[in-house]
Amino acid sequence: MKSKTKHRLALFGIVLSLLFVPSPILANAAVQTDDSPNSSKVRVQEQMTINTLSEIPDVGSNGNIDQQVVIIYKNISPFNVQSLSLSTNEIASGETVSDRVDVLEIKNDVDIDAFIKTMNENPNVLVADRNRVIRTFSLPDDPYVTDGKAWQFQSIGTDKTWDQVVNSETIGVAVLDTGLNTNHPDLAGRIISGYDYVTKSTEITDQDGHGTMVSGFIAATANNGIGLSGVAGTADVKIAPYRVGTKGLTVANICAALIDAADRSEIKVINMSYGGYEYNNSEAAAIQYAKDRGKVLVASAGNEGEPTDPERGLPSYPASYDGVISVAATTLSNNRASFSQYNTMVDLAAPGENVYTTSFTGGYTTDSGTSFSSPIVAGACGVLLAANSSLSASDVETVLTTTALDLGDPGKDDYFGHGLIQLDQALAKVTTDKPLAALYKTHIQNIGWEPDFKRNGETSGSSGFGYRLEAIKIDLDNPGYDVGVTYRTHIQDIGWQEWRYNGDLSGTSGEGRRLEAIQVKLTGADADQFDLYYRTHVQNLGWLGWAAADEQSGTAGYGYRLESIQIMVVPKGTPFDTSGDSFITNPS
Repeated sequence: MKSKTKHRLALFGIVLSLLFVPSPILANAAVQTDDSPNSSKVRVQEQMTINTLSEIPDVGSNGNIDQQVVIIYKNISPFNVQSLSLSTNEIASGETVSDRVDVLEIKNDVDIDAFIKTMNENPNVLVADRNRVIRTFSLPDDPYVTDGKAWQFQSIGTDKTWDQVVNSETIGVAVLDTGLNTNHPDLAGRIISGYDYVTKSTEITDQDGHGTMVSGFIAATANNGIGLSGVAGTADVKIAPYRVGTKGLTVANICAALIDAADRSEIKVINMSYGGYEYNNSEAAAIQYAKDRGKVLVASAGNEGEPTDPERGLPSYPASYDGVISVAATTLSNNRASFSQYNTMVDLAAPGENVYTTSFTGGYTTDSGTSFSSPIVAGACGVLLAANSSLSASDVETVLTTTALDLGDPGKDDYFGHGLIQLDQALAKVTTDKPLAALYKTHIQNIGWEPDFKRNGETSGSSGFGYRLEAIKIDLDNPGYDVGVTYRTHIQDIGWQEWRYNGDLSGTSGEGRRLEAIQVKLTGADADQFDLYYRTHVQNLGWLGWAAADEQSGTAGYGYRLESIQIMVVPKGTPFDTSGDSFITNPS
């Protein structure tokens, strides 16, 4: 990866606040008696300590963005606002964006820079900085692919990859944008949950259209006979829409969305088709948070590259933050789009002029901008991760940059970065280098089949809940080796079954007979390049030791049933701990 310079509180909570907050709710209120010596009236100055943001007005759409500050807390706590020691003497309004992000509007007579400095000195605050509005940078049988209108599909080699990846676990791509038309027919089945920070709802809308256009480049359904195809093709790559604004996107919403997406294991890629020319500490901290959690971060380089634009050649953000892939725009003839921003931070290029995509009206539209180059790269990242889930964010960027079509000056340059992405070549590289891995899932008593295959070392089953295994399917995530897998199970009251192969069912699902042991081995000419290990979690005994290929694992014949399994395929000679008993002949 490159380096760039650059509400409620329960009674218990109320009691805690009384115990640990040394001052009362009106801590800053000066109590004065009326001037009349016999008066019992009390006058309270209008200055109040703010313990929750519900005590003050919401920021609202008519707030003064120049007086707003984004606060990102280090941890989730009901006392975060209290810890800031705020008062109505300095705060005009405030709003909770997420459980770790607040936005405060400071009164006009308060020095906002001094306020930010004080907030950053608070031990509960990760970072504080100004809020601001950021601009958006605006062959399957799908007809607009076959007729060439969606030319970006062939330009990056996606016509050779659209049906080449089959993955067992969804790769989520978070799209931080203006929302999404979740009812668009070409995005049906291609969406996972997101959040609308504008309406504070899980029901996502798109009143501007930009987010729906961006999403189409990533995951429009391939081979459904309508419209066009996203870069993902038929791979299980889906959009997680985050609405962070309409015409303008606020830093506060962006930070909240980044943190939420970063905390979700199914989201692997985050697309940011917007930008500005001001470094923001809050946004940088949220980007770093996502980077530290292994997310691939992709952003548009900017649309201010025209010779007459005063911002030409400047680094834009978030594209220029450390750990973000900055994407420039190309034309149909592989030239630089005239508007495409250029600087030393540009990493890659992708189609961005007169590109065809989904419209928020439910149809299709043509538009231009690095806003659309970015999701093409984000979609490509999703495909690579779908093909090889062991890739790190750095691996993904490296394979794209090393397989890109060099344009402009030889080598990396300010206009195209490393060049125009070539997904077919990148995919070939990650599948050639991809290790063999075990895939497996179990049929669980009273529950049924797990929905997804587990992969290399993950647990399949329900250890500790009293539900036993009834059947198993085992396969390989095989990038092209001549190797298969065969396995058999020992069934309660029946004994060992015949050997099964490559995804066949072994067991008696739904008949009330539980598994007691398994035996697994590899087959094929390339089997000697790998080692196979597996272990079982046994009723009342827990995890047994790892068994090597063709050994038995479990307790066949003693009434102890299997509850979970783990399987690993590793390159030959990889150190592996096989200590402990893998098969118990006499549990008593």
